Amino acid sequence: MIVYYRDPAVEVTSTAIHIHDRVFRLEELEYVWHREITADPRSMRRLAGRGALNAGVVVGAVLALLGLIYLVAATVGDPGAAGRVLVPLAIVVLLVGLAGPALEWTLHRLDHSYDQGISMHEIWAVWRGRELLLLRVADESRFGRIYRSIQRALEQHR
Repeated sequence: MIVYYRDPAVEVTSTAIHIHDRVFRLEELEYVWHREITADPRSMRRLAGRGALNAGVVVGAVLALLGLIYLVAATVGDPGAAGRVLVPLAIVVLLVGLAGPALEWTLHRLDHSYDQGISMHEIWAVWRGRELLLLRVADESRFGRIYRSIQRALEQHR
């Protein structure tokens, strides 16, 4: 038996598809297809969150650039400003050092939101002569892995 895909809820093997506690033997599946349905409210919140993260990264970069320009201009304009600039410069360096983990988390969340997509995906099959919804997922990359594994299993089975 070959395992094409496995996660806690779904397992696709060379003999059957296991979804939660249900088992669909490959020889009982006549036809399998997928469908994309309209986004649910969670997906729309994910899209809004993605926009907020993008805006936050851009605004943060612009503010950091403006702060550095201000510090350079203050130092060049007044020769005695070196002492007054050291404290704000130390604060800026500290904030930049702390911004790394925050930026890493923000970019990770942004990547994750793009991986999930904003649509719901369904996998349908004709099983024992009737149409049946096998699975509905919001995570686009997970959907792709599951659907491709089902296709491979069916191709190898037939």
